[in-house]
Amino acid sequence: TMAARHEWALAACGLLVFLGINTAYTPPLSSSVVRLHRDVPHRRPLSQAPRYLRMRVSAASGMAPVQIVTTEGCKFCRKTKETFKSRGIEYEELSVAGDPMLLQKLAAVTGIKTVPQVFVDGRFVGDSETTLSILEEKSTQGLLSAGIDAKSLPTDTLDALREAHATYTTQTKMYDDVEPGTLKALYVQLEKALMTPDEPRPTLSPDMVRDALESLSEFQAQDASSSDIVRDLIANNWLGVVPGSDGKLLVLARSPPKPRRKGDPFNQEFEWSGDADHPGQISEQLQRGFTYLLDRHGKDGGRAVDYKALGEDPAFGEMVRLTHQLQKCDPSILSREERMAFFINIYNTLIVHAMVVRGPPKDFAARLLFYGEIKYVIGGEKYSCDDIENGVLRGNRASPASVGEILPFMKPKGPFKDGDGRIKQVINPPDARIHFALNCGAKSCPAIKVYTPAALLPGLQAAAEAFCSDPANVDFDQDTSTLKLSKIFQWYRGDFGSDEQLQGLLKEAVVGERGEELGRFFDSAGGKVNYEFVPYDWDLNEA
Repeated sequence: TMAARHEWALAACGLLVFLGINTAYTPPLSSSVVRLHRDVPHRRPLSQAPRYLRMRVSAASGMAPVQIVTTEGCKFCRKTKETFKSRGIEYEELSVAGDPMLLQKLAAVTGIKTVPQVFVDGRFVGDSETTLSILEEKSTQGLLSAGIDAKSLPTDTLDALREAHATYTTQTKMYDDVEPGTLKALYVQLEKALMTPDEPRPTLSPDMVRDALESLSEFQAQDASSSDIVRDLIANNWLGVVPGSDGKLLVLARSPPKPRRKGDPFNQEFEWSGDADHPGQISEQLQRGFTYLLDRHGKDGGRAVDYKALGEDPAFGEMVRLTHQLQKCDPSILSREERMAFFINIYNTLIVHAMVVRGPPKDFAARLLFYGEIKYVIGGEKYSCDDIENGVLRGNRASPASVGEILPFMKPKGPFKDGDGRIKQVINPPDARIHFALNCGAKSCPAIKVYTPAALLPGLQAAAEAFCSDPANVDFDQDTSTLKLSKIFQWYRGDFGSDEQLQGLLKEAVVGERGEELGRFFDSAGGKVNYEFVPYDWDLNEA
């Protein structure tokens, strides 16, 4: 039929576009037949075809006409993707997690450095708020018609985005892949054989492990004795030796016992065998893994997390195993930027780990103790979240909740005293934007992402923009000259400097139309700004 020929012609056109063949088109005639032409100068290129035709060509070639640029740990990205899925809108996701510097290239086209950014047929539509507003007001067709006059993404930028997404996919795929014939495949079978409902995290003798191994199909394919395989599993940290047991007690490395007492580090249930990787590589791998898990188990557009399901995910066990590698890494070999990225990632990793293994603090009193009790061993030293935030990242300053800060007659002191081996890790001078990068697990906390040394400063600025551009964290009332801020700005007031310095930071961090409105607010206030700090939502971001 004519309609069938029309659809076949569109599919062929899409294929030629996909293969990079220079194709022009003739607008459909009354017969609904599309004619394809090569190198015909008087006909328009496909890129100038009507939008509806380009959409159908994209669909015929298997390429989604809608692209969403995302990154890991972004609740607005999750919300946008969930909305698209619920409306049946197909899209191509392009994560910049594999190359955070790509946001700078995108900003040259779109004018914004935050995600998500939505494109239709390569033309910029807007951020999450703009896109969802279009969908609400004009439906799906309105979205597909949006951005018609916007600047297109350059081909090299689109190619770089696809390459970065492929890199990220490869990095995260390792958490789920189990290749037959490997030690990991053998371990997975061993874990299933030894984990029981009565004792889900058992401590094992070498004989128990050998007996279990010999019953496994993966073992039958190995050309080695059960004793040799046990040694290989220990050497490769799939089985861990319990500290002080002289090799007589073992644990499954992805399912070690929970810390027995409050204050015990989460990563000392077995001794890491062999050398550790570079500290920066460890922290990025851990944070990427935990952020991947948060994305996988996020609910309600990323506003909540199913921590129970997260804790049962095999990839969580993989992250728990790798945290033990921190025992042997030395962050003091890192540069300032490398150390900042390392400890921001480890702080956020430790929070997620603690929420799963220990659970959240139930009340104010428990919260005061919680962040000082959850710990990792790093390079032989114990670090709590309080130690990392206040000791390392804030330049060894007192916690806002410390006695010295609360009582005026007490002199506030940082957590690291003279002679403390951890004092060599202190970052001086600190960067106040770390407060937009650290996530304590509460609903009012900033989003979680992975920080790398090369993209640390742009990453911190992007975190500041994402946090401060949210009216829940920074808002203003023109009539009363009142600046309404998150409690973070009150608790860490000294970190943000003078009023002038704080306002300067906000002018740079609040972007888009709200940024322009904030500038006019400061101009009209004439230096007489009233500050109001909004209540902090300490509820756990748990589904």
